[in-house]
Amino acid sequence: MAGILSYGAYIPVWRISRDEIAKSIGSASLGGERAVAAWDEDSLTMGVEAGFDCLSGVDPGEIDSLYFATVSSPFKEKQAASLMASALDLRKDVYTFDFTGSLRAGTLAVKAACDAIKAGSIKKALVIAADARKAMPRSDAEQAFGDGAAALLIGRKEEAIAEIEGFSTVVNPIPGPWRRENDRYTRIFDVRLDSRYGVLKDIPQAVANLMEKHKILAKDISKFAFYAPEARSHAAVSGALKIDAKTQVQDLMFKNVGVTGTAHCLLVLIAALEQAKPDARIICASYGEGSDALLVKTTAKLEGEKAKHRGTKYITSKKMVSSYGRFLSIKKEIDVGWPDWEKSSVVKYWRDESWLLPLYGMKCTKCGMLQYPVRKVCTACGTKGNHAKVKLARKGKVFTFTHDYLLGPGNYTGDGINPTSRVLVDLEDGCRIWLEMTDSDIEEINIGTQVELTFRLLHQKSDFPFYGWRARLFRA
Repeated sequence: MAGILSYGAYIPVWRISRDEIAKSIGSASLGGERAVAAWDEDSLTMGVEAGFDCLSGVDPGEIDSLYFATVSSPFKEKQAASLMASALDLRKDVYTFDFTGSLRAGTLAVKAACDAIKAGSIKKALVIAADARKAMPRSDAEQAFGDGAAALLIGRKEEAIAEIEGFSTVVNPIPGPWRRENDRYTRIFDVRLDSRYGVLKDIPQAVANLMEKHKILAKDISKFAFYAPEARSHAAVSGALKIDAKTQVQDLMFKNVGVTGTAHCLLVLIAALEQAKPDARIICASYGEGSDALLVKTTAKLEGEKAKHRGTKYITSKKMVSSYGRFLSIKKEIDVGWPDWEKSSVVKYWRDESWLLPLYGMKCTKCGMLQYPVRKVCTACGTKGNHAKVKLARKGKVFTFTHDYLLGPGNYTGDGINPTSRVLVDLEDGCRIWLEMTDSDIEEINIGTQVELTFRLLHQKSDFPFYGWRARLFRA
């Protein structure tokens, strides 16, 4: 069998209190808060962030495949995984796959990666699951959903921090959550029907099959990390499994994140790995038209891996969305007059992909100056066509900045004033780069402020999304 070599996660910095949502729409609150992807984030950008966290300390050139699982891809006919592979600076001969159509897509991608490694066709596969699902305003899902991403690096068990000992699956085409080609929002006939005859039936069955297959008992499992659509169902599944909810069940993270779709059970698994000791067994189970369950056993290598990744520590780094109206504007549910950005050439975007997406600069071989973007002529000495492409650092400090008070996307406050900060950043490698800030207020920007680069949706032209790099405040 294969194993987990590394892990990573990403949770957006923004949260909204469920009390604020409930107060604004006149409904009951589910309590706590949910994670909210920023206006320039989607499943693709969050997946890239989780991928970077997972590949911390790993040479991206070693990756043979990238499997991306989501039910909220920004594209209905275009592979998101190929664009993510470029942003993560993977080789051009990697195999890229999009897994979609089911909330089980994350565990299905893990199974496919393990099978490919077992067959010997690849050595290392990066599995990324991410979702930013649209919930109908005023619905229960608006409070329950959360945005986030999880990533696992799968490889040979000899190198693993956790061996994947086995899988089981149950298929049940119950009419649970669904969305047609032209539907904007996830739909569901009856939450109680899906919970009783789907979640509470399929997850326990898949877990029971897995334990029977491997001749183990519930008491042999340190943690159960499983999906649930909300906290009540999570508790009910624990009861159905007849396990100790206090010691054996990994927290659903519903109170402070929400349910992150295809990523969620893998995110809960990562939280369990962060707390696990060597030789601990964990069962992870997904849900969606059935359930997949996988059995994981940690190794002695796990302890050395924990300090390398932010993982679920992203949860503690947060900023609150101030109002339900701003939440709707971030989710693009209301029109706030953002301009149509018609400033990029599609041909130029395609031509510059090799340095723009994976973040390469140029180093003049005559004067040695490191600069971005890549040009034909050195801006320092004027030498033409005499430079080397250099991978840039993604951390630095603000050298200088300016605030733009013209109407722009991303910072709607309800008063018509939408300032955006633009910064000149000195990266750790000495390159000076001009970027737009995101996830920040103007009061937080100053000379010397520590920032990091983040992969975001920059703008759209002719309805085509352009991705690239912005700066954000450093998230510890």
